[in-house]
Amino acid sequence: MAELYPWLRPQFMQMQALISKEKLAHALVLSGAAGLGKSTMAVALAAALLCKNRQPAGACGECKSCLLRKAGNHADLLVLHSDSQHIGVDAIRQLNHFTHGAAQQHGYRVAIIPAADSMTEAAANALLKTLEEPPAGCFIVLVTSNYPQLAATIRSRCQQWPLTAGNSAELSQWLSQQTNKPPPAFLLEYCQGAPLKALSLLADGAADSLSASLRLLDEYFSGKLALSSVVKQLDGKAELSGMLGYYLRQRLAQPLEFLRQQAVLAVYQRWCRDATRIIGQNSALALTSLLTEIKSLLQHQEAKWKS
Repeated sequence: MAELYPWLRPQFMQMQALISKEKLAHALVLSGAAGLGKSTMAVALAAALLCKNRQPAGACGECKSCLLRKAGNHADLLVLHSDSQHIGVDAIRQLNHFTHGAAQQHGYRVAIIPAADSMTEAAANALLKTLEEPPAGCFIVLVTSNYPQLAATIRSRCQQWPLTAGNSAELSQWLSQQTNKPPPAFLLEYCQGAPLKALSLLADGAADSLSASLRLLDEYFSGKLALSSVVKQLDGKAELSGMLGYYLRQRLAQPLEFLRQQAVLAVYQRWCRDATRIIGQNSALALTSLLTEIKSLLQHQEAKWKS
């Protein structure tokens, strides 16, 4: 079976139990933050459904069906791929044709739709009839990091499996085992509890850079670092938008009164919107304006507290 991450095993075992009782829904949505391993779960589920000698832990990995799947030649498994940023109607028509065909290995047929929220409206409409009248012995597994973005008509016809990573202490231990060093305390929260994203940031050194950036912001807002210095060091950094959003929401805005908090976040959201169109020297000016405006809001709050 496809190797499962430890935080996915409890829900996978629930799926296994439903498969054994023939009660698994014909259409499922695996949802959750990016970096949880949703695609790995989808592959493991498909492997278990297609296996001819399914074990308590999942697919046996040795039967003919498992060997065909590992070789990428299983006729009863379809994983949709798109040449563009969206899944179009032609891809869904291919899926519909697949689901209504006969199983070549005389078992189940499984179709996986990665990034299902990227389906166009026409594609989602084309999928509805198959979801409403599911062919016998066929399972459709949709994967998404943005569940609300799925059409309501699709959501209502699928069983949702929201995946989470669970205990943060256990995840920190897992990350330490992968990298041989403890992760920064903020990292999992920054990654919305997604351990694979955290691992990626640790592996390429981005986590250390993020730690340094957060310290810079602490020093600027506490008056220990000049604006020009912090802008020079932060402008153009990878993950700048995400890091600023995390800092403002978790470290800065929470102690503020509600209206002031909303004002800080509104300034940040405006900067994010404009940042996609700003390049070169203008990006430094935009960052300068952002930090200046936020500091002004904080100083106003502090003056109010003192009065």
